[in-house]
Amino acid sequence: MEHVTDIDKKAFIDDCKEIVKTTIALENIILSEHELTILTEEIMDTSLMIGGDYSKDNIRAIAVQYVRSDFLPRFKKAHGQ
Repeated sequence: MEHVTDIDKKAFIDDCKEIVKTTIALENIILSEHELTILTEEIMDTSLMIGGDYSKDNIRAIAVQYVRSDFLPRFKKAHGQ
């Protein structure tokens, strides 16, 4: 990927996971800790790809879009579940 800033996820993963967990829980979506980590990293990557960062607003907005697009079947299929 050209022109994508690489930000180390390790410093942000816990905060982002909490944002994603809270956002998807509003739609009664509960994931295992492993699934939540994978989803959060995917959302974090998406944020960077669209020119954003790991801010609370960006992560929440993308998580909301995932929920609105009924991400769960695609996510489960993509990750062998």
